[in-house]
This record gives sequence, C-alpha cells and structure tokens, in this order.
Amino acid sequence: VHTSYDATEYIREELNKIYFRTGLTVLILLVFVWIITLNLKYLLLIVTSLAINISVAVIFYYLFGLEMQLYSLAGITVSLNLVIDSTIVMTDHILHRRNLKAFMSVLAATLTTMGALVIIFFLDEKIRLNLQDFAAVVIINLAVSLFVALFFVPAMIDRIKLVKRQSVKRWVRSHIRIRRLTVYFTHFYQLLIRFLLRWRVAVCILLLLGFGLPVFLLPEKLEGEGKWIERYNKTLGSSTYKEKVKPVVDKALGGSLRLFVQKVYEGSYFSRNEEVVLYANANLPNGSTLEQMNTLVKRVETYLSGFKEIKQFHASVYNARRANLQIYFKKEYQHSGFPYTLKANLIGKVSELGGGSWDVYGLQDQGFSNDVRESAGSYRIKMYGYNYDELYAWAEKLKEVLLSHRRIKEVFIKSEFSWWKDDYQEFYFNLNKERMAQEGINAQHLFSAIQPIFGKNMQVGSVVTESGTESIRLSSRQSHDYDVWAMQFFPYRVDGGKHYKLSELATVEKGQMPQQIAKENQQYRLCLQYEYIGSYEQGNKIQKRDLEEFNKLLPMGYTAESDSQSWSWGKKDNKQYLLLLVVIAIIFFTTSILFNSLKQPLAIIFVIPVSYIGVFLTFYWFRLNFDQGGFASFVLLCGITVNASIYILNEYNSIRSRFPRLSMLRAYTKAWNAKILPIFLTVVSTILGFIPFMVGTDKEAFWFPLAAGTIGGLVMSIIGIFFFLPVFSLKRKEVCKYSKRRVALKS
Repeated sequence: VHTSYDATEYIREELNKIYFRTGLTVLILLVFVWIITLNLKYLLLIVTSLAINISVAVIFYYLFGLEMQLYSLAGITVSLNLVIDSTIVMTDHILHRRNLKAFMSVLAATLTTMGALVIIFFLDEKIRLNLQDFAAVVIINLAVSLFVALFFVPAMIDRIKLVKRQSVKRWVRSHIRIRRLTVYFTHFYQLLIRFLLRWRVAVCILLLLGFGLPVFLLPEKLEGEGKWIERYNKTLGSSTYKEKVKPVVDKALGGSLRLFVQKVYEGSYFSRNEEVVLYANANLPNGSTLEQMNTLVKRVETYLSGFKEIKQFHASVYNARRANLQIYFKKEYQHSGFPYTLKANLIGKVSELGGGSWDVYGLQDQGFSNDVRESAGSYRIKMYGYNYDELYAWAEKLKEVLLSHRRIKEVFIKSEFSWWKDDYQEFYFNLNKERMAQEGINAQHLFSAIQPIFGKNMQVGSVVTESGTESIRLSSRQSHDYDVWAMQFFPYRVDGGKHYKLSELATVEKGQMPQQIAKENQQYRLCLQYEYIGSYEQGNKIQKRDLEEFNKLLPMGYTAESDSQSWSWGKKDNKQYLLLLVVIAIIFFTTSILFNSLKQPLAIIFVIPVSYIGVFLTFYWFRLNFDQGGFASFVLLCGITVNASIYILNEYNSIRSRFPRLSMLRAYTKAWNAKILPIFLTVVSTILGFIPFMVGTDKEAFWFPLAAGTIGGLVMSIIGIFFFLPVFSLKRKEVCKYSKRRVALKS
C-alpha cells in the first residue's frame, strides 16, 4: 500500500503559513509597543492580556462547537491587533485619568466591529461558508477582550504598579521647542477647523465627488411607456448625451467609485487558495468509442511519466467523448518555472496527437484550446418540474418565446449545460395529439404498428445454452431498405383497424435532444442555452423580463430560473452590498445610545465613505484582484474606522460636561490631543497586524486583498478623522462666534 495523493500536504503548508503569520504578527505588535512606550511593564501588560484573551476565547470556541480550519485560525491572527486596541485605549485612559470611564467608548467601538461581522452570517452560501468561522472567531475574541479590558487590565496595572514614565515627562518639559510645536499645531488645527466649517458645503461636495456618484451606472435607455421614461430617453438616453456629455460627466462625478467599479470590480473573480495544478481536458466527436478515448489518454500519460518533477497525475475518462487529466507537482517545483514549461510542452504534445480537441489551462494564466466547436451560448435557464413530458412541452414553449426576439437565433434544450454546441442529433416524432385523439389512437398503438417494419435490435426473448442465458434480438429486414421518407408515407394498420400514414398522425424531425434524463432535488431538470447578439446587460434584462412573464403561466410545481454564469465575483447577486447598510444601522444605534445623540452618530458614519475611498484607490492603483477578501475588508472597515471617531467624540463629550463654559472648538482640540496617541497606536498596530498577510512572493487570494483593502481604508480614515470629523461634529455658528469674540477681545 502506498500513498497516491495526500490532500493534507497542502493543508499542512497553509497551517504552517498561518502559524508563521501569527508569530510574526505578535512579534511586530510587541516590538511596536516596546518602541513607542519603552516600558517593560507596559509590554508585560500587553503580553498577559493577549494570553488571557486567547486562553478564555478557546473555551468559547469549544462551547460553540467552532471548527478550527484555515479561515478560523487566520481569524485568530486578524483579531490579535483588534484585541490589543482595547487594551491600549483602556490602559492609556487609566494612566491619565485614573478611572474606568473609557470603557463605554471601548464597549461601543467593539460592539460596532462585532455588529459589522454579524452580517457575514446573512451572506450568500458561497461566501458565508468561507467566512462564517472567521467571523465567529473574531467576534468571540472581541467579546472576551471587553471583559479583559474591564476586569483584568485595571487589576494588572495596579498589581505591577504601572505608571506614566516620569522621566519621559521631565524630558519633554526640558525641551521647550517640542512643547511649542504642540501648541503651534493646536493653533494651526483650530484655524483649519474654522476654515473648513466656513466652507462646510464645499468640503461636503469635495467628499462626495471624491467618493463618486454612480452616474456612470445609469442605463443607456429605458424601456416602456410613460412621461418620465420619455423624458429620460430624450435627455440622458439621447445620442448627443451618450457621445459628448456622458464621458465627461462620468469622469467628473464618478470619483473613486467609478475607478473601482469599472477598472477593478468588473475584472474581479471569485477565487480560492488552491494547490498549483495543471489541467487538460480531452473531447472527441460524437460516435467515438471508449477504447479510442482511453488510447488517447494513455498516450498523454506515457508522455507525462517521463518528468520527475511531477508528483502525480490523475486521469479520468468520463465517457467516450470526455476525459480529464489533473497534474500535481512536487513541492520544490510548484513555484518554479517548470509548471509553465510543462504547460507549453503539453500544448505541443496534444496538438500533435490530433483525433480530438484539447483544453489545457491552470497556473492562473491564459489557457489553450484547439476546439473548433461553436459556443453553445452564455445565457442559461434551468427548468424544473415533476412530470418530464409536461416539463419538456413547457420548455418548447419557452423556446418559442426566446426565439421571438430577433437577436436570438437558436435555443438548445439539454439535460445539462455545456460550453460548446453538441453535434449529437436524433430523429424524433412530433405527435399530432389532437388528430390521434380524434382517431382513438394512442402513442403505444402507433409505435407498435411501426416497430415490426423499422425496428432494430429488438429483444424478443432468451434461450438457455451451455454457456448461460443468451438474449434473442431481432432486426427488421425492411429497416435497411426504407428511409425516413418511407417511414412517414408507408401505410400502417394500427391496432388491427384502419390503415394510416405516419405523416397523418405525426411528423418526423431531426434535431438536438437531451441524451439523458436528469433530476435535481427530486425534480426533473431541463437546461435551455442560447446566445444573445448584443449587449450583455440588455440580454440579461430581456431574459429576466421573459422569465417573470413565463413563470406566471407555469402551473404549480414547475419553475424556470436564470442560471447565467459569470466568472466575475459577485455579479450574479449583489445583495451582499445592501447588507453594509445593516452594518451602518447597527453603528448608528450603538453610538446614539452611547452619546445620547442623533447627530454625532451621523458624523461618525460619514467618516466610513472616506475609508472606502482608500479601499477603492488601493485596489485601483496596485491593480489587485477583488474577491471575497476585498468584500471582507469592506465589512471590517465599517467596524474599525469608526473606533477612532468614537474615542474622540466620547472624550469631547466628557470634557464638555466637566467644563461647560469651555468653547466647543477648545474642547474638541483638547479631546483630539488627549486621544491622538492611543488612536495612533491602535491604527498603526492594526496596520502592522495585517502586514504578515502580505508577506510572500504571490498575492495570495482572499488574504492579500483583505490586508491591502483594510490597510488602505485605515490610512484614508486618518485623513477623514483629521479633516471631516470636526466638520460633521461641530456647530459652525458657535465656532465662528467664538473666533469673532476672541478677535474682539484682542482688539
């Protein structure tokens, strides 16, 4: 017994990669904390908090029955920097204020992040299965971090007697220039806030244009009747607007959203982390035998056996017309140039073999195909029903509906979808049921009359011989002499009664028919496939409209639904982006409870689009693929970017309540100065925590887009907090009134 293929080798490599990332993340975070604080006790507090957090979280992993797989283990790594944030903010507040009032802001910030991750459980199954364990692990770690921040951190600070470094204070006081620099910066920031508030409308317009308006998504033309539709088609749907105005307006108003949608998202695809594999598919024409296909595949196997760099190859002969080979490489050659060399040589080899068509693909680059068959069509419809004959009759009616459009030339009805037109055709009877009912003839009577003359290979019985039971099969002698025309016009005596010609009761036609009867979820299934000549979006609209009208006609138990494939990730259903609105609602209600206000939560929410600008530009500038990891970065940023705003506004409200006579602008800048250091530490620690996911020669699917999107969004969120948060939070009249009063006092 020997191991032919061990799938755990790849999983083991991925686990080792996660362990390395986890260790590197912890090392980076601890080195960062040490460089910033230069305090061993502070470092000890961070290390023990992390250890307690993970230890307690493991208990909840067990209680909730979470599976420890690649995504959940990576979730632990991602959550490490988020857990440290709570500890840093709580520790900084205790050291400065000697109380636990910062816990409410930490609670709100953590709940917003947890609320953002909850929507993953409501996503489409294809996305949710990958991310649900990841989200569950992060949510548990964040929940545990709240109790660690409230109970463990204060006790640990008291136990190890952690205090602010007095030597650092004296060092700062001895350097008057640094103190003056801080004062100058505060004055500059106050002047900047006044300027931004005076031009608040212009600042909001600038933010709106930076994010982008979806004017580029407006349809070229609206179908239907009505006053507004007519006006739209005469203005935005006119040829003048589309040719001269639209290109300028789209670029001027589209902003970063247009760059992301048109340059990044349109070219994205759903991806998974997979082993390096080279694929080769063989196809033979209709009428081929299983032996011919087996011989063809054996020749390729013989060729591949000569390469010592190949770990193993699998050959699967599905039927006489279709076979597949999967080629796996040894670990040391997976990321070398050999797979690409073999791919080029294999293309040359299969081209020499001939006898059929080949597809060679893999290695994330352009594939090879010498298939000359026509495409079966990119538009697909599935039909389900409990009666096969009736289902096929409805499929024929739907085919007629589709063929009524001049841009659809042919529609194929098959048992399964295929990329190419099938050359398999057969003769079939199209029965005239109305005439047969009038004559009192059923299909069985008609076939019984035709079979003795045209039947072939008919089993009529069996005989017992010395070697066993042998079947007796008969073929009509006339069947070799008569053709299809004779079948239609030869008189038959049906059921011992009158003579009929087949042409009177049915027509014989030749065409493509399903080669097998397929069932799915205990329902019969038929697949309609066709090509639409024109815009892809227009073809989708026509298909959607036809299916809506046709489903109204179908009886109970029969359905017709679209199954149009798209290699682009998320094109089939964009409902996941609507769930981001649920995240924003969770953030709004959580922060409104904390601040006892409806205005301040809106100011926090308006910072989120600024971070999204960072995500858009990151994927556009660095030409990254947007996959599930990119969407996860959107979700994560909703919860992370609002944290800094929560800390600042919570401190601002606290200062206003303690010093009610203090001006709004002074209170805000004091809150900024008090919280900028912990905010800086948390943002930088989060960015550093994602760097290990970007380490490596390849831009790994999911993790690289997740890290790149999160880092880009966090960097941009700092700009949003610095420039836009005071614009949305402070009242223009009070700030301007205070500045005028100061000028009057000076004069």
